Amino acid sequence: MKNSGLKNEAQVAKIFVSGSTALPAKNSNGVRLFEQSDLSDGIIAGKLIRPKYNTNELKKSIDTEIFELLPNVVPDLPDTVLRSIYDESLERIDVLNLDIEGLNNRINTLNSTISELEILNESLKIEADNQTLAANIADEQRAIANAQIAETTIDLQNAIQNSINEAVQRVSLTARIEALSQENINLREQLYGLAAQTAEGAKSGGNNTFTVKVDGGKVDPNGNDLYVSTNHNAGNTRVMGVKLEINNVTANNKITNVQFTIDGDVKWFKLPTGPNEIEAESFATYNVEYDNDVIGGEGTGPGKRGGIEPRRRRIGWKGSAKSYEETNLVIKVTFDNGDTDEITLSTRLQKNRRS
Repeated sequence: MKNSGLKNEAQVAKIFVSGSTALPAKNSNGVRLFEQSDLSDGIIAGKLIRPKYNTNELKKSIDTEIFELLPNVVPDLPDTVLRSIYDESLERIDVLNLDIEGLNNRINTLNSTISELEILNESLKIEADNQTLAANIADEQRAIANAQIAETTIDLQNAIQNSINEAVQRVSLTARIEALSQENINLREQLYGLAAQTAEGAKSGGNNTFTVKVDGGKVDPNGNDLYVSTNHNAGNTRVMGVKLEINNVTANNKITNVQFTIDGDVKWFKLPTGPNEIEAESFATYNVEYDNDVIGGEGTGPGKRGGIEPRRRRIGWKGSAKSYEETNLVIKVTFDNGDTDEITLSTRLQKNRRS
């Protein structure tokens, strides 16, 4: 431990010589500050003997109360303030009165607005109740309508099945179908339009949305849809004269694209020509003609053996009559709602020798 405070012999010697002047001086507040690094730290000056005084006698010496004079009695006056404070308070009161008046007007306005909003709220509640009631009625009507539509749909299906099985029942069911909804009427017209077309010999697509009828040619005993016979020779310009009638039997959908494809090795006819669009419940006609170069062409070789057999040669015909029925005509249509349908017509060409 370091020799600080009274342990510091050098500092104690200074105190014996100089007294309290050897101690650190007090600051402006009369307080001595000590630092840990100062060896004189902790040493203060004080008297070793405390004087004793007679307290009672001291109190007598400082008694200055003069009771012989008249007492200073404060008069009993009403509460008052300075005129400046009073005037300032009056001005403040006037300002506050104006504020109160404005706030009262604001309160009245807000109360009026609240009354209007309460009236509007009541009217909206009444309207909401009416809407709820209307929605409930609509739900009930919808449920009844759905039940009626379900019953009507079942009746329609039964009517269509019975109309196919028995012609007599179909007549009676027609009157019943006419009493159904407009949607069922459109469906009936679509189905009966298809039935009318197929009854005339037309062929229907897989989705029953359009039919194709072959007009011209011969009736093929082999059952092909398009059958013709010819005895083309080289350079012949014969005309087939066959027309295809394409009927759009839908009630609302327009055919926007008619696409023809020849499927087979011997493409003895050209792609049909005609319009590319067909309105709903309407039809269009397409011409089908021979491809004379395939049937009776002369070719380009030394022997000019173009065309299909039997061929015409300088000295006569080569080969016997031949039948070609491996070629099909595929008809694909696209409707404006994106649906598609397709029909494939089987064909047969009978090429004969010229007699």
